Amino acid sequence: MDTSAPNVGEIGGPTSWAMLDFAPGGIVVAAESGEIVFANRQAREMFRTGDDGLVGSSVDDLLPTDLRGAHRAHRTRFRARPEVRSMGAGLLLRARRADDTEFHAEISLSPFTSPAGRFVVAAVRDITERVASEDHLHRVLHSLDLSDDAILIFDATTLQLLYVNAGTERMVGYTRSELLNMTPLHFNPTTAVEDYHAMIAELLADPDRTIRLESVFMRSDGVEIPVEKTYRAGPIGFDGTQWVVAMGRDITDRLAAEQVIRDNQAALLEAERIVMLVDDRERIARDLHDTVIQRLFAAGLGLQSVLRVADDVVRPRLERTIEELDTTIRELRSAIFSLGASTPTMGGLRGRIMDAITEIGSNAAIETRVQFDGPIETLDPAIADHLVPVVMEAMANAAKHAGARNVRVSLTVGDEVVVTVADDGKGIAGEVVGGHGLVNLRERAAGLGGSVDLLPGERCGTELRWAVPAGACADA
Repeated sequence: MDTSAPNVGEIGGPTSWAMLDFAPGGIVVAAESGEIVFANRQAREMFRTGDDGLVGSSVDDLLPTDLRGAHRAHRTRFRARPEVRSMGAGLLLRARRADDTEFHAEISLSPFTSPAGRFVVAAVRDITERVASEDHLHRVLHSLDLSDDAILIFDATTLQLLYVNAGTERMVGYTRSELLNMTPLHFNPTTAVEDYHAMIAELLADPDRTIRLESVFMRSDGVEIPVEKTYRAGPIGFDGTQWVVAMGRDITDRLAAEQVIRDNQAALLEAERIVMLVDDRERIARDLHDTVIQRLFAAGLGLQSVLRVADDVVRPRLERTIEELDTTIRELRSAIFSLGASTPTMGGLRGRIMDAITEIGSNAAIETRVQFDGPIETLDPAIADHLVPVVMEAMANAAKHAGARNVRVSLTVGDEVVVTVADDGKGIAGEVVGGHGLVNLRERAAGLGGSVDLLPGERCGTELRWAVPAGACADA
């Protein structure tokens, strides 16, 4: 049996085949054996062959080497059941040119029978540009899916969602298929449909308009998420339809950060108010001590000098007046200490020391001045834990044994940690030197590698100096 392919003339008239050169795409005619018996001009140009360069070759030669085996199997199945269909439906086909370069092709097959036998007409289109465009669109859509923001496109008239990215799914908790059967109103609980259409009318009236607002998205589980929404009008379609593009950004973290800032600002204002209050109270206390009490002292001293020359009638009245002045001075001192005690104290180690000084000074009616110098709050706890007891013991000694009316406390941190307590009392008493209080102070200092010195004051009273190395640690 002769299996050679017939020539074109045996299939049909030459004029009818020549007309195929004017077809918009490539056309290849092949016999059942796979041999090409005709290729129009567009096909020859597509595969980069000369005139009749395809005729006589196999259709398998039009495919890359890795696809030829599968293609022969396809041809066998097609020959068993020939029908009009697309070749490789659902697949991205590749074709091979004469110069071994490849391109993406779309191929439709149509069988026909003539007196010369059965043939297949293949309509071939180079879809490289379309595939590139589709790939570009796919990458754009995939990139949009990577965004954490919700990106939505909906119809300006019906509000029907036409596109949502994966960020929308993650944010509102619905699947993409569910969302494409919804409108934005399904997860915008605070917006009425009339307000939505009014906003869209503003966008359509000015294509360059952008509307931003803060609202909420309601998740599928009913949880409301604060979002910043941005709306823009999309381009008009060829059918006259109008789209709206919306973006929603979760601002939960931003709102939390803004609240922290507001809280910090409020705390700062409160701190400033407290500082002003402290300053006012310190000024009042200072003025009471430096002016009022001093004037009362002066008045009392003047009355005492008059008391020496007063007669028996006047003397009792002067004594009562002097006693009343002393009582008034003591009451003023108590008021000054109460004023200091009611002042909001600083925190940390400084605050604990100030609380102790204020308590002892108020109970003993001692006027106290305090001075801090150096990085006190960063002291090793092994040292810091001793400072409050040391100050309390030293002040108690000044009040109990020295009868002091004024005490100056200073705490200095440098190479050494030095606590100095100076008073205006009656000086060093024997019971103080040998008492348990001073022994305790010395034991605390010795445990940290330091010492205690008890010296007379410059003009009167006593000065206690408790010092330990700044890097000291307590003995095990």
